[in-house]
Amino acid sequence: MHRHPRKHNAESRAAKMAARHLTRRQFMVRSAAGLAGAAVSTYGYSWGDLAYGQQLAGSPVSFNVAIRPDWTQGWFGMINQEKQFWKKYLPAGSEVTFSHPIQGGIVTNELIAEKSMIGHNGDAPGLIATFQRERADIRAIGLIGSSPSGYHCYQVLVRKDAPEFTSSKEALKWLDGKKVATPKGSCSDRFFQYVLEKEGIKPTEYLNLSIGVITTNLRTGQIDGACTWDPQGAAVSTIAGEGSARVVATGEPWGERDSGTIVCRKDFIDRNPDVVKAWLKSEIEAQLWYCDPRNHAEVLTIAQKYVKGFSHKALWFSLAGLLPEPYFGGNVRDEKLFVWNDAVRDLQTRVLEFLAQNKVIPSSTLLPGAIDDSLARQAMSEMKVSSPLVRLKGGALGDGISPRSGSQADREIRSVVRLKIRTPMCHPAGNCEVEA
Repeated sequence: MHRHPRKHNAESRAAKMAARHLTRRQFMVRSAAGLAGAAVSTYGYSWGDLAYGQQLAGSPVSFNVAIRPDWTQGWFGMINQEKQFWKKYLPAGSEVTFSHPIQGGIVTNELIAEKSMIGHNGDAPGLIATFQRERADIRAIGLIGSSPSGYHCYQVLVRKDAPEFTSSKEALKWLDGKKVATPKGSCSDRFFQYVLEKEGIKPTEYLNLSIGVITTNLRTGQIDGACTWDPQGAAVSTIAGEGSARVVATGEPWGERDSGTIVCRKDFIDRNPDVVKAWLKSEIEAQLWYCDPRNHAEVLTIAQKYVKGFSHKALWFSLAGLLPEPYFGGNVRDEKLFVWNDAVRDLQTRVLEFLAQNKVIPSSTLLPGAIDDSLARQAMSEMKVSSPLVRLKGGALGDGISPRSGSQADREIRSVVRLKIRTPMCHPAGNCEVEA
């Protein structure tokens, strides 16, 4: 269609005028949006330079963070360690070390002992940590992630020679009168006890075993079923792993979402509120980078350095694979909410009631200030992002995924995990939302 030259010139002048009033960061983000749309279509993020102007001034700091490479939902912690995003936000010269506990209770113990100042925890352990004030005042300050159907923490397994079932609930009923196991005190334990009771199922034994021992016992047939978390579930499964067990349920049939929390010592927050906020900014960038499918081949390469003995295919499935029927676990693998919303608060209420009923905590009422995501919200505001940071939609294993790294694997992963920009451009403040 022909455009009137005067009108066109006026529009061009207006656009140039508007560009002069953008901050450098807003200009970079808007420019990135156009480039992403042109170069990688719906697979690109239009976030620009998140760290521009964000580095905290002041004296360098030194502290340890407890992260969870053993738990796929918390993998962005190892991404932050490996890619060192934190160096862009903390004062120049700061030093951060990382420990790798294999269960939430160990994370809490590290914070109590002042070995770690910040840690990553599951939904139940994260709340339990806030009740330890006679030993250490620990606060929940942000969210690691939240799968709407419990993909990451609610993986029910049965031994591989179990009968074929027509649904997840039928599979669960098969466990009545049988021997099962889970790591006690974990998010998996809370969910497993909840659904067994809800369905009226009574195992003959409910064992407290570590995830490694669970794998061995499923392989040898010493237990009939278990509940654990990814990547362990994917790694032992018949669908993507060694074939020792079958994944037959997530939280989907019961409407149970999972969640993970970022916890921090209150005295560390009081001494260093700006440092904690700067750290949370690095967590935001790590979560976004981790969810970008262009980075998934590298994510899996990094994961294999931290999670030993698991195949590339199993690790990918734990990141973005969908369980097929009859055990379908929902379309969304993970939501990076970063701050609390009503759905997570509802989950938290159920978790607290369960923990209080089992006398793990003294009351189902949180202590004052136990959850405080104010610094996380400030960090998001200053980085011009909003919740959810991203939703990661999964894909079926047969859709072309290959257990290889490199550009070909990256293209195949991208064909399975489809990220799409909800709004084609950033709004004037520079914020971009993406949905997978």
